[in-house]
Amino acid sequence: MNNMTAEHFTPQMYLDYYTQHKNISIADIGVAPVVVVSWGRGVIDEMAEATGAEICPHWMYDARYPLYTGQVQNRRVSFAQAPVGAPGTVMMMEEMIACGARVFLGLGWAGSLQESAPVGSMLVPTSCIREEGTSFHYYPEEGATLSPDQRLVEGLKSAAEAEGARVATGPQWTIDAPYRELRSKIAAYQAKGVLGVDMETSAMYALGRFRGVSVCNLLVISDELWSEWRPAFRSDELQAATNLAQRIVLKYLEEGLA
Repeated sequence: MNNMTAEHFTPQMYLDYYTQHKNISIADIGVAPVVVVSWGRGVIDEMAEATGAEICPHWMYDARYPLYTGQVQNRRVSFAQAPVGAPGTVMMMEEMIACGARVFLGLGWAGSLQESAPVGSMLVPTSCIREEGTSFHYYPEEGATLSPDQRLVEGLKSAAEAEGARVATGPQWTIDAPYRELRSKIAAYQAKGVLGVDMETSAMYALGRFRGVSVCNLLVISDELWSEWRPAFRSDELQAATNLAQRIVLKYLEEGLA
């Protein structure tokens, strides 16, 4: 990287500023090498409670987006709520990487483009269609391959099988503007076998590739787009599937990480 393409302002610079201002060390912030990221406060609170993880009082985002850290099978793991959307999620992940995070498991939700993936289904995106802006700052090439860590994919699938669940894998559409998911695009991507749509995955995978860390998302289908829109937000159906996804992630943390 030459001087003109080098980053002028880095996550490490911000952390140095923050820790000096607070008179703490980076270790005091509390980020573990393994981080579970979700966009739902309830998911993070419940997973922290299940593992005995404790709130990190020196986390930069305080209670707005809490961070918990604890032990799972004698391994430090953090649980973090991220802002919705690619820019905020990737910004927070950059800071966690600068704190020492090396593995990210995302647990969130997606809209389904396929009749074979109704509400409550689970998917792991294994390739991405990019219609968000963040990933292009890491990989400007239109044809850049953005995919998850294969070891995490296989581990999550095995954990799902152990919980009696099936996880679909395939391409995912990531977009910044959920109210601009055009009927024409939904139809075109549906015909190409794209499984679902969300707001973060492609940017997270781009960051993982760029920074050399492992990233993989497990997404629960919260609404159906393949016919008339069918939302299931706050439904018992979606809550049960989200609870199952949490158990899958916890099982993988307990048994899968080397």
